Amino acid sequence: MEGLFRSKAGKAWVQNSCSFFHTKTIKMKKLIKVEDDPGILDAFSLVLGSTYQLEMFNSADLILDNQFDVPNMFIIDKQLSGTSGTVLCKHLKSDANTSAIPVALVSASPDIHKVAAEAGADAALEKPFAVKKLREIVTGLLDRP
Repeated sequence: MEGLFRSKAGKAWVQNSCSFFHTKTIKMKKLIKVEDDPGILDAFSLVLGSTYQLEMFNSADLILDNQFDVPNMFIIDKQLSGTSGTVLCKHLKSDANTSAIPVALVSASPDIHKVAAEAGADAALEKPFAVKKLREIVTGLLDRP
């Protein structure tokens, strides 16, 4: 291996290889998380931030005003200050630009599965939840045809 780096051909190969990997960007799927609890936002960032491009919103306002780049998935807390997560979910599912994008509704309410179904969400996640369960839901929704 040492000889490879000492020759001109070896240096050129290494430089070209590094250049290829440096300029080749991996397109990460984008998730939008709407949550008004900074601690929960931090937790989501730790759990999903290395695998997905995360954009965090602390209220529904900018989403309702269409001030966001379209993601591959929304993860929305049901209990937001201001506009609720269920209202936001219904809005997203009724808009032609976002209706096909998966939405997961998150809440500590034991009736979250029923509420999520009524709001048109594609999945529900009851707090507290295991990291494995969160990843399963995200992966399952993003891998759908």
